Amino acid sequence: MEFNSEKDAYKFYNKYVFKMDFSIRKDYLNKDKETVTTSRRYSCCKKCVKLNYEGDVMPKKIRALTKIGCGAKMIIVLHGETMKYRVHDFVLNYNHKLQIVQYSHMMPSQRKVSEVQGFQTEISEDARLLLKQSHELIGKEAGMLIDYNFFGDVVTFDTTYKTNKEYRPLGVFVGFNQHRQIVIFSAALMYDETIDSFKWVFGTFLEVMCGKHPNTILTDQDHAMATTHLLVMPQTFHGLYTFHIKRNFMKHLGNHYKENSDVPYIFGACMYEIEEVKQFNRVWEAMMKKHNLEDNEWLSGLYRICDKWTRCMMKENLTTGMRSTQLSESLNAAIKNYLKLDHDLVQFFRHFNRVVDEKRNNELTAEYEMRQKLPMIRLRQTPMLMHASETYSPTIFVTFQNEYCESTAMVI
Repeated sequence: MEFNSEKDAYKFYNKYVFKMDFSIRKDYLNKDKETVTTSRRYSCCKKCVKLNYEGDVMPKKIRALTKIGCGAKMIIVLHGETMKYRVHDFVLNYNHKLQIVQYSHMMPSQRKVSEVQGFQTEISEDARLLLKQSHELIGKEAGMLIDYNFFGDVVTFDTTYKTNKEYRPLGVFVGFNQHRQIVIFSAALMYDETIDSFKWVFGTFLEVMCGKHPNTILTDQDHAMATTHLLVMPQTFHGLYTFHIKRNFMKHLGNHYKENSDVPYIFGACMYEIEEVKQFNRVWEAMMKKHNLEDNEWLSGLYRICDKWTRCMMKENLTTGMRSTQLSESLNAAIKNYLKLDHDLVQFFRHFNRVVDEKRNNELTAEYEMRQKLPMIRLRQTPMLMHASETYSPTIFVTFQNEYCESTAMVI
């Protein structure tokens, strides 16, 4: 096979590896006295091998491996008579996972804009839409349904964001994906926060999601929301945000902070630390008696629903670590970058779609990085960690590995 120029050879090989779903880079070259390239090698981006750490335990701060000694390559040599480049060596074998089609455009050698993409960009700019947004607007609802099918076991619902000009609450159903990133399942711009409004929102959400109920839903202490949950989702466990409980604690018992009382610390232990129900009841009763809080209506009401916010009683229910308003607060911060007070209804949801696009792009990037980099295993020759590194996403694997390493340091 011959090529008129080195550039043509690179285009051919790069187009080939694009079909194979991996990336290449320009390797060594040789030139003659007239600085004409006489030979060139194109190699896989994962060609080299990083030297292994010599100790038994990997240090905590070390970059993930991206080079694993892949031998895929193409070498071209300039033929003196025809002055064309011929393929001298062509190795097809590779030793790593390939990227899937959705992430191929993110590979280093494939990051370019084609004529068709340029034309699409012009159309999108004329319509005042982002390029990625113009591709996803059609299938966004289907994408949310797919996300919910995979990650909808635990859902948070929050209505704290009110930035539209009518000051209407925006209710958003949110969850975590396999990378511990925000995934948006659905959203509704509500007129008010009454029982009837919540019944419509929850009922419509279940209808859109083909009747699939989440195992757990986390909300604030809103009475109308709690009542609606019992009516619409009676089989779903209803948990409460710890953030809202702590904020209400400051409202009802904030004076104990000024008096240097131990009530805030005991209350925090009841919420986050105590793991046995009997111990919780014992500590709670002691706190109430010691500080004469038996007649405090807020604490009494909170104790009646302690199964919704205490660690010892919630540990039997799946929460995936979403007890605080971490997701909602993070989402609200992202929404502020796109939504303004003067947006009408159409503009409001069009810009909200941009928030969804941003979250989807974050997931796309994480999926690409997961296939591009190898997880760092701190304890070598450990079958459990080896298996976990091949099964979990990088974020989940790091959490699992930390727990595993801590368990090995325990003395019984």
